[in-house]
Amino acid sequence: MKIGSNQQIFEDFGDNWFKKMKEYGFDYADLRIDCELDGRTEARYEEIILHQKALADEAGVTIWQVHGPWRYPPHDETPEHRAERLHAMSLSIRLTGKIGCKYWVVHPLMPFGADDDFDLDRFMDINYELFQMLLPIAKENGVTICLENLPMKFLTISTPQKTLEFVRRMNDDSFKFCLDTGHAAVFGIQAADAVRMAGDDLKVIHVHDNMGEYDQHLVPLTGIIDWKEFHKALCETGFDGVFSLELRGYDLLPHATTDTRLKAIRAIVDEITGY
Repeated sequence: MKIGSNQQIFEDFGDNWFKKMKEYGFDYADLRIDCELDGRTEARYEEIILHQKALADEAGVTIWQVHGPWRYPPHDETPEHRAERLHAMSLSIRLTGKIGCKYWVVHPLMPFGADDDFDLDRFMDINYELFQMLLPIAKENGVTICLENLPMKFLTISTPQKTLEFVRRMNDDSFKFCLDTGHAAVFGIQAADAVRMAGDDLKVIHVHDNMGEYDQHLVPLTGIIDWKEFHKALCETGFDGVFSLELRGYDLLPHATTDTRLKAIRAIVDEITGY
């Protein structure tokens, strides 16, 4: 199985993070393109992303997925806020295509906040309208949008089942599902069950663990998820994507050296993918 990771556990290495990923056996990267310009022009932001792509190529690492814009707390309550998100997401998709990455992962808009649907029909309609506008941009740039399940307990769309219902409502080959294993566990849903539920709609996974109470991004085998069954489900369904970690990383052996911690994380991945 192809093995990947997000950037966070390699942040200590600065611009060498791709080389370190490769050194520890992670051949695929999850890159964040949040399009928060922070005073930069869009052209300058694009230069930064293209530089990251060049560093990945130099290290022999493939950018397998991009995580699109996400801010917390969400500010999606007005048409103006939603227009700003549409612009940021559109730019992020274009940059995803420009670096040759196929999969772009995103959360839904949250017009009533992160902890309340308030008006479920309106919530769903706002997101349907948003993604209908983003789909042509994704297609033009060779990108597949992957909607991620969430850990917010009071948002109806959060569970894998409800996220998949939305994906299937969109009914488009360029709109698929990203399974976040830890987010599912918050609802008491085993990752293996979500994999089987998703079937061919599953294109991207975010792999981490927790104790079933809230989103912790723990290293696998340190929480409640049944990883042996998860791997079995991936094999049964023919998942051919990347086993991609989304960790903080410092919760495992917090007082160990970075080298020791990364070797331990990689050994855990080997154990799970070797079941």
